[in-house]
Amino acid sequence: MPPTAAPPRAGAPGQVPDSGARRVPAPVRERRPALLALGLVLVLGGALGSALVVHRSGDRVDVLVARHDIEPGERVEAEDLRVARVAADGAAVVPAAAIGNFVGTWATTRVPADTLVNRTMFLAGGAVPADAAVVGVVLGPEQRPSGALRSGDVVRAYLVAEDGGATVTGDPAGTVLLAAARVVDAGAGGASGSDAVSLLVPAQRSAAVVAAAAAGQVAVARVADGTRPDVDLVRE
Repeated sequence: MPPTAAPPRAGAPGQVPDSGARRVPAPVRERRPALLALGLVLVLGGALGSALVVHRSGDRVDVLVARHDIEPGERVEAEDLRVARVAADGAAVVPAAAIGNFVGTWATTRVPADTLVNRTMFLAGGAVPADAAVVGVVLGPEQRPSGALRSGDVVRAYLVAEDGGATVTGDPAGTVLLAAARVVDAGAGGASGSDAVSLLVPAQRSAAVVAAAAAGQVAVARVADGTRPDVDLVRE
């Protein structure tokens, strides 16, 4: 029987160790055209979007803004508004050319200075609600606060009489005629030191207020900012 050759010893000179299974070469990564195309579209889309923003930011128009604070009930004049140039972004703005449509309207809310005005802030002509009336009252220095009353102020009106005399309504002096009334106009009354104001009053109280005003038996006190009048230019 022929002799069997002994297996080679590990580490013998000239012998290459067997590492077991041969390594399989890593496959070459395939390029994915669809992903490359998508990336290109996103890059182009971002560039176009940036260009559009830059273009829109340069698209500016002349609009109306409040020159100063405009109070509720204040009649708007041309000098109450000014022109500003802003980006046209679809906001509800008023073109500067439309200023004539707003002169003579009444503010329905407080409009802070530099606010972009819109049509919801003003009423044209019929600013008086159906359940209210505007009553004019002339007030002497002793019948009003020392500071001038302004459109938009809210006041409380009292019935007064000279030297404890009778009042035109028959109610005692000091009776509250109006708990809270909006001043819709104010100005000099003509007589020395007197002021004339127009008050927005509930219709059912207007006769008593007119009578007291005609007799000079109305005095007013300004109440805190934010006080809700009995009736107002804006009704819920």
